[in-house]
Amino acid sequence: MGNNEHIIKLQLSTVEQLFNSLDPSPFVGRDLDPAAEDFILSWAQEHPSQGAFKLHITVAEVADIDRAQLRVSDAVQSYFTASVGRASQEFSRLMRRGRFSLLVGLLFLVVCFGASDALQHYFPQSKPLDFVSEGLLIVCWVAMWQPLQIFLYEWWPLFRHKQLLQRLAEMPVEVVKR
Repeated sequence: MGNNEHIIKLQLSTVEQLFNSLDPSPFVGRDLDPAAEDFILSWAQEHPSQGAFKLHITVAEVADIDRAQLRVSDAVQSYFTASVGRASQEFSRLMRRGRFSLLVGLLFLVVCFGASDALQHYFPQSKPLDFVSEGLLIVCWVAMWQPLQIFLYEWWPLFRHKQLLQRLAEMPVEVVKR
């Protein structure tokens, strides 16, 4: 571990173990094996949110280490860069849903408050309508639940995950022969 650099170590028999066996494309643009991706992500999540990562891959069998270094480095960085793009889209969708939910919730809030106020004003002594009026107030606040949930809690994990993926997309990759 260097200057605030967190090293993620992988030991493989062959370079091909790093990639999804169902993906027929050559190294660059190829998906990482789900187990390899999970391993890298879980190690990265264990480290502090500051500092850079470095992926150190030890391979038992490799014909051309320099070629493997270049291709694996490009493939890993390409994979995590694409993951950043997907995470950004997911974050944007969540924020769009939050804004729409907030707009609908606020409109519903105004309608419910207006209806409740009208009931209180036109029927001041009616107990059944007081019950309906209070029910409307409760319902309108419940309608605000989803936008509040999104803007107070749901965006943080997605934002942090996107930041983590960005750090992984920028990490240098070193491939060495065992």
